[in-house]
Amino acid sequence: MSVHHFLLTQDGAIEEFSEAEASAVAEGKRELPQYAEKRLRYVQVSYEEQANENGEIHVKTLGAIVSFDDAGRLKEAGTAENEQDKLDAFEHDACVQYALRDTIGQHYALN
Repeated sequence: MSVHHFLLTQDGAIEEFSEAEASAVAEGKRELPQYAEKRLRYVQVSYEEQANENGEIHVKTLGAIVSFDDAGRLKEAGTAENEQDKLDAFEHDACVQYALRDTIGQHYALN
């Protein structure tokens, strides 16, 4: 199973983190000073790298709101509390397409 981790910044950027980087942040072993005192949206995209017998790749996503302290250490993670925190369809699809970029290349997928 392949797992990709993304932070969506307030200026519209999407930053991807490796499994090791995401684990280090979650465990408090790595700081992200560029996100000190910020509240950001987090998206995790996971999927099996091999298509099933029907040629389908099943994708699972989950999201959270993550907050960082003044040093950029993960302070808390929770669910969206208001409309501004919610992930829109474009952002969701962008994270999924980016995660699958090496698996499906330039092919298009139906949701």
